[in-house]
Amino acid sequence: MTSLLRFLLDLIVAFAAPRARLAAENLLLRHQVIVLRRRRARPHLHGFDRWLISALAGRFRGLLDAVILVKPDTVIRWHRAGWRLLWRWRSRTRSPGRPPVDADLRALIRRMWSDNFTWGEDRIAGELAKLGYRVSARTAAKYRPSGLSRRRGQRWVTFIRNHLDETWACDFFVVITARFRVLYAFVVLSLGRRRLVHVGVTEHPSAAWAAQRMAEATADADHVPRFIVHDRDSIYGTAFRARVRGLGTRLLATPPRAPKANAFAERVIGTLRRDCLDNVIVRDERHAARVLDAYIGYYHGRPHRGLRMQPPDGARHLPPPRPPPGTRIVATPILGGLHHRYGFAAAPTATERAA
Repeated sequence: MTSLLRFLLDLIVAFAAPRARLAAENLLLRHQVIVLRRRRARPHLHGFDRWLISALAGRFRGLLDAVILVKPDTVIRWHRAGWRLLWRWRSRTRSPGRPPVDADLRALIRRMWSDNFTWGEDRIAGELAKLGYRVSARTAAKYRPSGLSRRRGQRWVTFIRNHLDETWACDFFVVITARFRVLYAFVVLSLGRRRLVHVGVTEHPSAAWAAQRMAEATADADHVPRFIVHDRDSIYGTAFRARVRGLGTRLLATPPRAPKANAFAERVIGTLRRDCLDNVIVRDERHAARVLDAYIGYYHGRPHRGLRMQPPDGARHLPPPRPPPGTRIVATPILGGLHHRYGFAAAPTATERAA
């Protein structure tokens, strides 16, 4: 204990002296003498001895020559071991390496890779920064889906969606009246926003009648589409093609026996049946036209799955703000209560508030 106290006192005095290097060298030599005075055949170094020798020899240049008990390589090895112990102690409260990327952010990065075929890791890192995620380009490249091709082009779905605003689809479907008469309804659908441009009902359809309805649809929409998709029904014959081509539109006939090629029109016809005509018994052409007109007004304001639950005539991007508490919501019945349209009640006037 006396030798240890003497050693600590010498250590304090040595580091406080002006000639720090000379004092450290003397301290190093004296400590080695203390180790040699231990009554053992071979000098035994404790952990403190190793730490002190490596600390002094590493602090001052040239002191490795003053170490006589061990080789210089041994001192360097002790110093490296002390460095590892120091950082192990500093890292005891945190996980090693970079902060991990959570599962939601990894899924978002993979989604950006899959959705945007022209983007690279720098662009994805920039888009993530706009959303508040500070991610390096290397991290974005790390979570790139493994099955993604390096030379990938746009998908057919993307190509078709880029041309939907210039494309219409048309088709016929039958309506049975209360007296079991067969009526034919003709629908014209704009594929961009799934909007029903025109609906007509007749008991005796013809190519001239269908062409006239198509001309009325372009007048109502104030727009002439570039393409019109139709099936291979005989009604779309020479008279129909000549009239529609005169409007400046190109006709696209679906392949034989391929109803899925006109899937948008088939889908909206199914909606008209399930939501409207299957629940109403129509009397004649006029009644069928009135029922369809009433439903079409509701259809354009209802959420659509193909538009990510946005209505055909509604906002395309952001949902409306949430109303303040106490706002009254009213329901307007459609088709006698078959459907309802919901909206905010009008604010009361000054006279109503006074009453």
